[in-house]
Amino acid sequence: MSEKNHERPLGFWSATAAVIATMIGAGIFGATGGFAHELGTDTNVLLVWLFCGGLALTGALSLGELGAMMPRSGGCYTYNRHLYGDTAGYLSGVLSFLLAFVGAAAFITLLLGVYVQEIIPGIPPTATASAVVLIFTLVHCIGLREGNCVNNFFTIFKVGVILAFIVAGFQANVEPTVNPAATNPGVFSAPFASAMLTASFAYLGWETSSWIASDIRDPKRNLPRSLIAGTVFVTVLYLLLNTVFLRAQSASTMTGEIEGIGLHATKILFGPAASQWFNWMVVVLLISTTSTILMVGARIVSTMARDGQLPAVLGRPSPTRAPQNALILQAVLTIIFIFAANSVGSVGTLLDYIGLPLTLIMGATVAGVFVLRRREPKTERPFRVPLYPVTPLIFLGLSIWMILSAISQNWKTAAASAVTVLIVWALKPLLTGGATAASPDSSQNH
Repeated sequence: MSEKNHERPLGFWSATAAVIATMIGAGIFGATGGFAHELGTDTNVLLVWLFCGGLALTGALSLGELGAMMPRSGGCYTYNRHLYGDTAGYLSGVLSFLLAFVGAAAFITLLLGVYVQEIIPGIPPTATASAVVLIFTLVHCIGLREGNCVNNFFTIFKVGVILAFIVAGFQANVEPTVNPAATNPGVFSAPFASAMLTASFAYLGWETSSWIASDIRDPKRNLPRSLIAGTVFVTVLYLLLNTVFLRAQSASTMTGEIEGIGLHATKILFGPAASQWFNWMVVVLLISTTSTILMVGARIVSTMARDGQLPAVLGRPSPTRAPQNALILQAVLTIIFIFAANSVGSVGTLLDYIGLPLTLIMGATVAGVFVLRRREPKTERPFRVPLYPVTPLIFLGLSIWMILSAISQNWKTAAASAVTVLIVWALKPLLTGGATAASPDSSQNH
């Protein structure tokens, strides 16, 4: 192996596995149950997941162009800093880290703890959640290559388990009841948009390889390929999985219990005794997602620290190439989040709270394709967005529609998201310590 490849240990398949592992979590086994009753028909439910997959794909194609132009770690932070300046980069990075990584890891591990408690009564979910965070933080502190091997193993295993579930589900002999009195608000209605915002949480992670670009071999080629391949694969998997859920229970008879659709479908398809098997399946899924989130999230922090956007100690390199200080900070914050949460609470509200600012960040990032096409027309573009300008316009149009619909339906959640953004912005002088930020285009090989 050449020195160059040694410094960038992640190939195309590992980068794609990271995308898949981050995307497939607990959301797919719960989200449908939260909005299906408002949509009324199975077709509307499947269209929500198809549209969200299309949204993620248009975003992946757009980030593919930006990532090939700027092949360094940091994802939206790196791109938005280059596009709009230090403050925009700082907000994108810190908010993504806190919401999409720390917050998501806390929620996922708490949910993991709930499922473990169902299997082994008496173990507090907070104890399980904290233990999982500490164990996988240690794994990733050992080294990038070792952590990547663990991630690849869990990714292959959980995809295999899900595919087995899908095959068995299609073979089950069931006939779901349909409620003829169910409403049908139709596509492009406010409930449909709200459902997309909820379902989009299950697609978080399609941008994963852009966060770790500096660790990917030949990133100008492999980064966009991994974004696209991972997103397409997960979209197809989600559509098949939801088809199995709807074979067990039609959308018209669901009650809005966001946590229960996966387990409920398992009992209908395979009998009550299969619930234990389902619990173990979800545990594996959640462990895999947690591991990848911890690996990727720390790299946002270390990249920002090297750029002077966070304290320099967080970007200090280690002999193992792992951002150990950033990993430790991430673990501490995640455990604080775990114990601060009294319960998983209203999942729908939580997903909207996370989804709104992240959708804004991703919208600003994708808009950068237009900005750079105009501002830097002569810059090398190893990958270009297909069907430009239609592809990024689709992403932006759907994002704006989702945001406005969510605000109109729940302005309190939107206000909470806005307050979070303001607090993070106000903390910038404290976190940067008055340090002079490095150039957005420096440290390309970090």
